[in-house]
Amino acid sequence: GATQPLRVVVDTNATAVKPGARVLDGTAPTLIAVADDAPAGHLPEDAVLRLPRAATGLDLDALLAALHERGVRSVLLEGGPTLAGAFVAAGKVDKVVGYLAPVLLGAGPAALADAGISTISQALRLDVTETVAIGPDLRVTAVPAAPAPARKGN
Repeated sequence: GATQPLRVVVDTNATAVKPGARVLDGTAPTLIAVADDAPAGHLPEDAVLRLPRAATGLDLDALLAALHERGVRSVLLEGGPTLAGAFVAAGKVDKVVGYLAPVLLGAGPAALADAGISTISQALRLDVTETVAIGPDLRVTAVPAAPAPARKGN
């Protein structure tokens, strides 16, 4: 009986979501955000949100504005490293929730793709606002830190 949140799939070229995909199962309202020039005839017309392209991917300002017009005031981003990197690079992240598990792996996917951060001095600094133990895991919530004041020369 709970109200399901709006699912939004960012599929710039309309190639990831295929007919019969689970995300189209009707259990929650769903939008598929695609570029305005993407061939999306295989997707349900009422689920397609056409947006302008950006240098890479979709125009995130246009995406967030379209969601705002639909009454969306909060977005939980569960995308992969490319989408996460795009949101970080665009300065559109106001909270990060990460999970730390006591497990070591030899390899794995990166959390962020190109976020425009290539040196430690450019790193997005975070202030931890909450840590919660969940079984053996740890959930860490943080917000972007305020920029450090500029130093005056001597």
